[in-house]
Amino acid sequence: MKKNLFAYAKDMEYVVHKTQGRHSTLIVTEEDMGSKGFIVGCHTMDPGGGAPEHVHEKEQEAMFFYEGSGIATIDGVEYEIRPESVMLAPPKIKHSIRNTGNGPLKFVFVYCPPLPEHISREEYFKRAKDKI
Repeated sequence: MKKNLFAYAKDMEYVVHKTQGRHSTLIVTEEDMGSKGFIVGCHTMDPGGGAPEHVHEKEQEAMFFYEGSGIATIDGVEYEIRPESVMLAPPKIKHSIRNTGNGPLKFVFVYCPPLPEHISREEYFKRAKDKI
């Protein structure tokens, strides 16, 4: 089956509305677009929202922030988030994000390798239902 090699985030059917004002859309997956070894998604975080400190055992996560402001904490060190900044969270390193601005914090995220729930947009949505 031929995979669609171009997509628009606004057209994604599944948006995961997580706790603390986080809204996540998975876009590029192996099942949906044929990517191998990585996924890409976008995230919008409401003012005051945040992703609590957590660790990925095997996966590295990169985030490209393109709108808004906040604080990223990586391995205990705080960094200012502003447009066109990038964060890398290697495996086994604690990290968190807080939106400290008055508007949404928007960023693109990439996982390599993908988390198990990143197999497809639909699976990501289904598995998130018990976590949101």
